[in-house]
Amino acid sequence: MADQIARLAVRHWALWQLPKRALVAYVLAVELAAVAGVVAALVLIPIPSSNLAPFLLLTSCILVYSELSMPIERLRRVARPFVDLNAVWMFAGILLLHPALSAVVIAVSYAVQWVRLRPVPPFRLFFSASATIAASYAACAFSRVTDPVPFERMPRDVASFGLVVGAGLVFLVVNSIITTTFHYFAAGHRRITDALATGVEHALEAATVALGIMLAWALVDWPIVLVLIIGITLVLHRSVLIRQLRDQARTDPKTGLLNSASWSKDAAVQLERKQNSALLMLDLDNFKSINDRYGHLIGDKHLKGVADVLRAEVRVTDMVGRFGGEEFVILLPETSQEDAIAIAERIRRKVEGFAVDGFGTVTVSVGVAAHPDHGTTLEEVVNAADVAMLAAKTAGRNRTLLFAAPGA
Repeated sequence: MADQIARLAVRHWALWQLPKRALVAYVLAVELAAVAGVVAALVLIPIPSSNLAPFLLLTSCILVYSELSMPIERLRRVARPFVDLNAVWMFAGILLLHPALSAVVIAVSYAVQWVRLRPVPPFRLFFSASATIAASYAACAFSRVTDPVPFERMPRDVASFGLVVGAGLVFLVVNSIITTTFHYFAAGHRRITDALATGVEHALEAATVALGIMLAWALVDWPIVLVLIIGITLVLHRSVLIRQLRDQARTDPKTGLLNSASWSKDAAVQLERKQNSALLMLDLDNFKSINDRYGHLIGDKHLKGVADVLRAEVRVTDMVGRFGGEEFVILLPETSQEDAIAIAERIRRKVEGFAVDGFGTVTVSVGVAAHPDHGTTLEEVVNAADVAMLAAKTAGRNRTLLFAAPGA
């Protein structure tokens, strides 16, 4: 019992394990801003008695929906989703309720998820809730500046619709800025775009906010529509789960790249469509010594870092995959041998400059093969690139070699 109490002490919080003190200060500043906003709203803005019914209804919706979606969410959490589908209830609260009450709705939503799922350390839950609350203040401020008329008394015309959609955009943008900043520094990404949600995730988040607008409208004019919105949200939730499980089955969990089976399948189709393509086979030099010296967790960080370099250095049309162990493959459609060698050299130099802090650096040996010059099928081109990569290792590692046929 004493040990459990000790672990709850402030000095044992996971917050202090963040990589930078400035990041700790940033988290605390966002949380303090959220709390200060609630206090200021309570002092400066009276709570209308008409808010009680929608507040209780939205809070009940969160509790009921959380239970209905729990089997889906437990599976979805395995893929560590970026988007919170409970924004449906949150944004309806932002439009309909006093800012302090909408903050309570947001806090209840996150608290229920944590109690039922425990997906993250408590400080991350509190930060996520605080970021959403801060974004809700920005949306409320936008609404009050552009039109002080409360949502329930707004005329149902195009101008009002535009203002409400504008408030939704403000909410999404501010929340994205706050959370992306945290993820960028916490994960040590090389580029800010690596910490951003994907286009699909942004679209999904926008859809949940749109449903929140419809929910707020329904609660004012036709509350029975709430039943349909719950059903629509559950279907959306399940479709997100299916997509995430499909994506998870296609990607390598350590690097986020395509796994070998998915890359091979997609690359074979691409190779049939595109002539004059090239393929790079990359292998980390002396990677076993890194695992032996520092452990597999540090080895995984090197793999992830190299994968980030590869993603950053290729085109959107190029296909990057983890082929197995410490090997990576890149298919370069419509690329000449000369351009492929130049790309390979650029990647090799970038990897050479990459390091996991305090745990050494890595280099790569790269083999280059071309289609159809070095093979007419994917298997033949991969084998040619593999031969070239092995030749690069034999020649001293940390170099790029083009496939040369025996006797050529």
